[in-house]
Amino acid sequence: MRTPVAVRIALLTLGLAVLCAWPAAADVTLINHYRLINGDTLTRACYYSGKRVRVTGPDGREFMFNADGDTVTVIIHRRKTYWTGPRELADSLANKIIAQNRKGLSQISEMDAETWRQKMQAFNDSIKVVQTFKSRKIAGLTCDQWILTAGTYMTNDQWIARSLSVANYGPELQKVVQSSIMDPLGRVLMRLMIDMRTKSGLALAGHTTFRTLSQSGSFEFRTIQVVTGPIPKSAWKIPAGYKPTEL
Repeated sequence: MRTPVAVRIALLTLGLAVLCAWPAAADVTLINHYRLINGDTLTRACYYSGKRVRVTGPDGREFMFNADGDTVTVIIHRRKTYWTGPRELADSLANKIIAQNRKGLSQISEMDAETWRQKMQAFNDSIKVVQTFKSRKIAGLTCDQWILTAGTYMTNDQWIARSLSVANYGPELQKVVQSSIMDPLGRVLMRLMIDMRTKSGLALAGHTTFRTLSQSGSFEFRTIQVVTGPIPKSAWKIPAGYKPTEL
């Protein structure tokens, strides 16, 4: 899962020479403002430590990974439910969900294998990552702009803080994040964004527009505060009153 995609895309960052004076931190908390796919807005913290991560997806779900025990947690706030368990089990369940979603997609079932292969090849050939050499300050840190495009299907504009170095657990969360997306092309686009976190650095702002086989839209986030230092234990807790559910 840590192998790069064909274009060596550097979810939520490309490794660059550190030009900013702020030193890298073992623990980082980002206070982010989000506009979700459905248009809702919210402000929420994301946590990055050496052994754990807690991040927010485009639909408002939260995803956690704990390297101690190799466990995954998914929090669905709109239902006030959560699922937690071993990553091996999470990936197995995710594969089943993805397979079920694939069966119900008429656009694919109507195509022969060769037509679908050609479409996917054209899509893969369209993937590009470009550094614009533009910089701006976000939450007090210098960020560089990188733009990921996938033909006419997605434009992902990220501003990456070169001075923040955190553990990357995107590959560990990739399957379970993708399982929340019914459209197969949407899952590929999500994988590309996750792969943007394969090297050091951390995105402090991003705007994504997308078009898949079944929907189109946009979402974005911007960091309003960066906090370095120990993360409190409460950061890893499930909200009170939430009930366990199936993945």
